[in-house]
Amino acid sequence: MIDLPLIRKTLAGKRVLIDTNIIIYLIDGTPPYATLARQLFVMIEKGEIFAVFSILSIAEVMNGLIRKGDPRTAGEVRTFLLNFPNVECQDISPAVLAKIGNDPRIQWVRLRTVDSLIIASGLVKGVQRILSQDAHFRSAISSELFFSLDS
Repeated sequence: MIDLPLIRKTLAGKRVLIDTNIIIYLIDGTPPYATLARQLFVMIEKGEIFAVFSILSIAEVMNGLIRKGDPRTAGEVRTFLLNFPNVECQDISPAVLAKIGNDPRIQWVRLRTVDSLIIASGLVKGVQRILSQDAHFRSAISSELFFSLDS
């Protein structure tokens, strides 16, 4: 697992797509990644990193909480994420759809549809890094674009 100095060195000053699993680590307190996810969100809050969420990632987090029988927390998480400082939430739009298949740094055929939409959401916002723990992302995204908490 990486440490905070490496996160700062790699991501500071950059626009970063935050994948669903990173948000889940923060919300659920998932060891061993919760501490790094929390520190990452502190950096975002301070403006050291500018983050992009896909609306699909927020929906996935909410759906997981609803399936656990906690719709109240799902609503609170939605409000928290949509109002978090230094974050932009990207809807699925024609511009996002146009990005799919059109970036040579991504091996699009290795991705599920929802993953393609999440990645394209970041690309349309000009992200410089995609932060994820997803094995599909790791195998499909070039190393100069992909970043994980295990890097």
